Amino acid sequence: MKVHSKNNFVRAVWFTLVLGIPLLVSSCYGDGVDPDPEVETMISDFPANGALSLDRKGNIYISEYGRFVDTGGSGTRIFKISPKGRILDTIQGLSGPLGTATDSKGNLYVNNANNTVNGQVLRVSPDGDRDVIATIDGWPSSMTIDHNDNLFISNYTAPTVHKISADGVVTVLANDPRLFGGVGIDLDSKGNVIVANFYTADIYSIDNNGEISLIANIPDIVIQNFGIGYITVVNDVIYATGIAVNYVYKVSLDGTIETFAGTGENAQVDGPLLEASFVNPNGITFDHYSKTLYISEYTGVGGVRKIKL
Repeated sequence: MKVHSKNNFVRAVWFTLVLGIPLLVSSCYGDGVDPDPEVETMISDFPANGALSLDRKGNIYISEYGRFVDTGGSGTRIFKISPKGRILDTIQGLSGPLGTATDSKGNLYVNNANNTVNGQVLRVSPDGDRDVIATIDGWPSSMTIDHNDNLFISNYTAPTVHKISADGVVTVLANDPRLFGGVGIDLDSKGNVIVANFYTADIYSIDNNGEISLIANIPDIVIQNFGIGYITVVNDVIYATGIAVNYVYKVSLDGTIETFAGTGENAQVDGPLLEASFVNPNGITFDHYSKTLYISEYTGVGGVRKIKL
């Protein structure tokens, strides 16, 4: 009887410990609930004001588009920074670089040398070698890449979205007047291409057959033809920058729109999502591993902001 009681006691202690340890760990982190996300400034007074992309190691590439001068951007560099905000490398000698992407081999692609008539898709190898893999009519603006290293490229002054396969074959995925003004581009979980129109603040989905459908229009955000800067798609939710109104928006694939971050004030202020403010938020990308959004600011005295989801 005593042995039986002792065994029961041991089982009870063990059961309590098994249940208690997760509860204790959970309570150490706010009872299992993450704190509300906040906007933080990684780098302030930073010249890179364009598109953002990530490599497989979580390093961030930020293009310095600069300002429009004559027929292109005045910027000449792409910065590579660590997730902690340390500048690791600077790729120089470019001409108004816009969207970027990296493939599985570590090659960096960038829309470069746009002159309002055409632009180059430039590939920079890990060794620094440079090759123009395509010249696209119009103004190739942003790009995204899938798991098979296929590039998809939006166009600011032509109604097209191009695809460049991993072996370098260039095709037109879609040609439609609604795509004129396209900048932000990404992919959803089904492989549909999501494109945001800079001029109109419309967001479209393009399927593998090139069929286009409207997802949503973000109302009342276009000021002097500045609407949506760039987008990123996270678990089939679109995050879009309202470059002229200083907000970041969250848009579901069924068209539901909500203000995700920002007060609308033109200022660089950190804090809770709807209390923080931006200075012309522009580029945006997401690190799925660290669950962090990174955002660039278009102003000449902007910075790199981040939101840990």
